[in-house]
Amino acid sequence: MEPKPTERSYVFLPWILTFTLFGALAVFSYYRGSHNPFVIEFIKDDLLSTMRIHLLEASEAEKNAVLATTDEASESFADRARQAADEVESSRKKIESFLLQEKRPEETEIFNEFNICWSQFRKLDETILALATQNTNLKAQKISATQGTQEMERFEQSLNRLIHRNTNNKCNEVVMLSYEALTAGLKIFTLHKPHIEEASDQEMDKIELSIKTYDTAARKALGALRSIADLSDNEDMNNAETAYEQFMNLTSEVLRLSRINTNIKSAELSSGKKGLISSRCQEILASLQKTVQAQRSNATR
Repeated sequence: MEPKPTERSYVFLPWILTFTLFGALAVFSYYRGSHNPFVIEFIKDDLLSTMRIHLLEASEAEKNAVLATTDEASESFADRARQAADEVESSRKKIESFLLQEKRPEETEIFNEFNICWSQFRKLDETILALATQNTNLKAQKISATQGTQEMERFEQSLNRLIHRNTNNKCNEVVMLSYEALTAGLKIFTLHKPHIEEASDQEMDKIELSIKTYDTAARKALGALRSIADLSDNEDMNNAETAYEQFMNLTSEVLRLSRINTNIKSAELSSGKKGLISSRCQEILASLQKTVQAQRSNATR
C-alpha cells in the first residue's frame, strides 16, 4: 500500500529543519561581528577615537623630547612618540580595510585626505625626533659652562699671578699685555651663549668673525708677553698659554655643536610646521568620525 501524502512530507521534515537551521546560522554568522553594518560603524567610531587619543599622545611626547635636557630623557620621550604613532597607524589600517569593503565615497574621500596629512606628520615627526635626541645645543652649552669656564678661570688666574709677581720696570707692559689677552679671551667666552642660542647661519657667521678677531688679539698679546726676557721660561706664562689653547679647542667644539643646531631646529619645527600638521590631522579625524556617527545614526532609523 502506498504512503499517504502527509506521511511523505514527514519523511522530508528532518531535512527541511536541518537546512533551515543551517540557513539561520549562516545569516547570524554574517551579521555578527565584522559583517554587521551596525557593529562596523561602532568599531570604526571606536578606532577613530583611539586614533585621536594616540595622535595627541604622539604630539605631546614629541614636544617633551624636544624640551628634554638630557639624552636619556629625549630618547625616552622619542620612543613614546614613536609607539603612539605606531598605534595610530595600526588603527588606520583597520579602518582602511573596512572602507575598502564598504566603498562609501564620502568616508573614503575624508580618509584619503587624512592619509596625506598623516604621511606628512610621520615624516616630520621622525625628522624632529632625530634632531631632538642629538641635543647638540645642550651639549655645547654644557661644555661652555663646565670645561670652558674652568679653562678661562685657569687663564685668568695665571695672568693675575704673572702681573703680581713682576715688579721690575717692565711691570706696566706686563700688566697691559696681560689685560689685553684676558679681555679678548673673556669676550670670546661671552660669545658662546649667543652663538648657541642663534638660529640663523648668517648671524653665527658674524659671531664667529668676532671670535676670530678677539682670538687674534689674545694671541698677539700672549706673543708679546712671551717675548719679554723675564717671562721666557715663566711657569705662569706657560700655564696661561696652555689654558688659552685648551679654551680655544673647547670653543671650536662649542661652535661645531652649535652649528649643527639640533635643539633650535627641532624646537622651531615642533612649534611651527609640526603643530599645524598635527592640528590638521586631528580636524580630519574629527570630520571622519562625525561622518561615521551620522551613518550609524541613519542605520538605526
